Amino acid sequence: MAGAKKYETTINKVNEILGDLKNKIYHPIYLLHGEEPYFIDIITNYIENNILSNEEKDFNQTVVYGKDTTVDNIHALARQYPMFSDHRVVIVKEAQDIKNITELKTYAQNPLNSTILVICHKYKNIDGRSELLKIVNKNSVLKSEKIAEYELTSWIQLYLKEQGLDFEYDVPNMLADYLGNNLHHIVNEIKKLRDNDKNLTKITKELVAKNIGISKEFNVIELNNAFAAHDTEKVFRILKVFEQNPKENPPQKVIPFLYSFFKNLFIIHYISKKSDADIATELGLNWYIVKSVYRPALAKYPPIKAFNIISLLREYDLKTKGVGSGATSPAEILRELAIKILA
Repeated sequence: MAGAKKYETTINKVNEILGDLKNKIYHPIYLLHGEEPYFIDIITNYIENNILSNEEKDFNQTVVYGKDTTVDNIHALARQYPMFSDHRVVIVKEAQDIKNITELKTYAQNPLNSTILVICHKYKNIDGRSELLKIVNKNSVLKSEKIAEYELTSWIQLYLKEQGLDFEYDVPNMLADYLGNNLHHIVNEIKKLRDNDKNLTKITKELVAKNIGISKEFNVIELNNAFAAHDTEKVFRILKVFEQNPKENPPQKVIPFLYSFFKNLFIIHYISKKSDADIATELGLNWYIVKSVYRPALAKYPPIKAFNIISLLREYDLKTKGVGSGATSPAEILRELAIKILA
């Protein structure tokens, strides 16, 4: 799939580091940093649970958190020698909360070989120009990249296969669309499915809908798809459900979603000769959604119509903020908007 190489680079590095750890090839410092915490946690959890025995951990494993420690304290902990063990493990979680974390370069220049120091710097990268990053052995550095939206379905497919799970064709797209690119959330929801059924071998759309609380029929994505298909009956059936549960899908949630769709649709009109994969990469979309939702919608919403709907959505976004709104309720705002979009 186009773009898959971006996250594969991170996964390959994770596997490389884990492979060394499993073969007892240890580095004195592991510098794990980047926007995606999931991959950082995979390595951290392995080190925390597998390097030392339970007896050794009592004397030789220390976990500190960025907001509660300092560079000097980490330096001191890392300089201690192990007791009744070959190694000492020091794990610094939430290291992004330490403003001068790069000052650990002093320790990195001459680390204690018996210590395994793990620095978990989540949600953002350490400055690539820092001496710390340059000093630490590149074999023990992970830059954990955030998975792009258009890569997510491919990653979910890979993860399910690694877990030995078969799945219906639409399941990865469902999970990607509804759970977003929070990998921890996705993994936890899949784990719940397995916990509910120890013999689970295949994930179906119905299983996802039932156990993850996703409604296949009444949600903002299905509303968007109903608009895309110009399915008037389904649009108003979904809006009726929204009216009964106003807190779940308010206009402030629905309108930006529709705006994103029609903005992309307008752009696709002018690049429609490109392949679905190229369009997906260019706009940060999933190729399957381009093929199954956007392509059919092109005929139903020509460029001028899509452009006018974008203007309409801007107008109604202002109405949700109380600007020029004659509507008396969120449900009324959405009904008015739907009538005009489908006109």
